[in-house]
Amino acid sequence: MRRFLLTVPYFEVKEAAVQGNSRLSNDQILGWANVPLKTSIFAVNIKEISQAVASKSQIKRVEIRRILPAKVLIVVEERLPFACLSRGKELFEVCDDGVIIKKTIDSMNLPLIRVAGSFSLEEKLSREVDILLMAQQLGLPFFQLDIGNGHTLVGTLENGIEIYLGKGDYLDYLSYIPSLLEAYREKEEGLKYIDIRFNEQIIVGEN
Repeated sequence: MRRFLLTVPYFEVKEAAVQGNSRLSNDQILGWANVPLKTSIFAVNIKEISQAVASKSQIKRVEIRRILPAKVLIVVEERLPFACLSRGKELFEVCDDGVIIKKTIDSMNLPLIRVAGSFSLEEKLSREVDILLMAQQLGLPFFQLDIGNGHTLVGTLENGIEIYLGKGDYLDYLSYIPSLLEAYREKEEGLKYIDIRFNEQIIVGEN
């Protein structure tokens, strides 16, 4: 029976289609997938096609479906920019899973993650994105994160106040920052920085 199904022209792939894309073109995704037309739909290597498409940084998830009798459907979820990576004069889109998507010329008013020129684009920015996501949940308007020597992190709020994050060991302390900001709104002294690099203490610098 299997040999019969593999040779019946009725089940030869006549169409490959894409669903779920908005930024990428159908042709681009179909080019990555390279679905073999005029091949039995049962002989199409679904795993191989899935791996080929999923290997692209622009793709977050992919599912390949056989639609009998003769169609292969590629269902994708694209990575969307959550932040921008700034490396020297270059900008790159970063997804909310920490993966660098692609080069761009516009920061789109997204938070900036500044790195040294030697930073490898193969690295994931999981820690940095987690910080931005946590700050977003707390209503903290982070403008940028700077990764200094030794991967020390310094965040800057939209009002210019710097948050010293160190290596991110005490990120739970971020939850105290909204209350600190609110308290200083009622004081004459302005805040210059907040340092949460140390266990069981938060250091505040005033102007």
